[in-house]
Amino acid sequence: MRVIAPASTANLGPGFDTLGLALDLPFELIAADSLGDDARVRTAESRGDGTNRGARDYLRVEEGHPAQVAYHFAGGDPELELLWRSPIPPGRGLGFSGAARVAGAFLAQILRATDTSDPVIRWAAADIAFSVATQLEGHPDNAAASAFGGFCVAGREAVRVEFPGDLADHLAVIAWSPQGGTSTRSARAKLAESVPLVVASRSIAGSSLWVAAVATGRLDLLRAACVDQLHQPQRLASRADSAEVLDWALSERKVIAAWLSGSGPSVAALAYVHDAEELATDLSQNGPEGVTRVLRIASSGVDCA
Repeated sequence: MRVIAPASTANLGPGFDTLGLALDLPFELIAADSLGDDARVRTAESRGDGTNRGARDYLRVEEGHPAQVAYHFAGGDPELELLWRSPIPPGRGLGFSGAARVAGAFLAQILRATDTSDPVIRWAAADIAFSVATQLEGHPDNAAASAFGGFCVAGREAVRVEFPGDLADHLAVIAWSPQGGTSTRSARAKLAESVPLVVASRSIAGSSLWVAAVATGRLDLLRAACVDQLHQPQRLASRADSAEVLDWALSERKVIAAWLSGSGPSVAALAYVHDAEELATDLSQNGPEGVTRVLRIASSGVDCA
């Protein structure tokens, strides 16, 4: 059994712990007994960015890995050996742990299903995976995007909001990540426990405008909607490189919107597909050191094959 869950970028500026967008970087989790003969298993990481060296290389899911914790939390068989691979860089704000936890919880559910071809069963497994991952993550935004795909609004429940027509197919996300990662826990420790009413009000307005803009296709509203005072200034204060990239993105007229991805240090920028490569090349050549990726919005959430 093979489970794949997409990466995600969360918050999208003012939508703190609420808004998430699924990205086409996959986290793949499989039961060891379904590994093909042409695949290889490595026992340890050989690269610091979390990616696997070969397209057919897998890693064993070790004790404490987010996929393993979610799999056991969701009632998975503790005797079953799990393997994983993913190009999602951990600790960079692109939803590695959220995707891993969604995949682990989904696998635990789907292995008990009587008919995995039934879309209702798969949807129910994704819904449970969202709930489990949210409990373990402590916030629902990444979990919602990895579970359901597309653009999601999440709280106790999650709703996927569709772009009109085929608009999502014409969009790309330029994601810049530095070499070093950030702990979500340490990033959250920088945030104030209370904020002025005006800051809270602007955050609600911005996140609401995001939802309205996506639902109506009014992408011209997103540059204003992505402005944030709730969490980004505190997190960017110690990340001059991330702040430089965000300033660059918001100065580019071809960038629709830009934000600190999750708790950082990655920065994400939304653009039309036909502009994305040019923007990414400019950033790679003239921006601070890091890895620049051009990603698409993942149309599907967690699923099995």
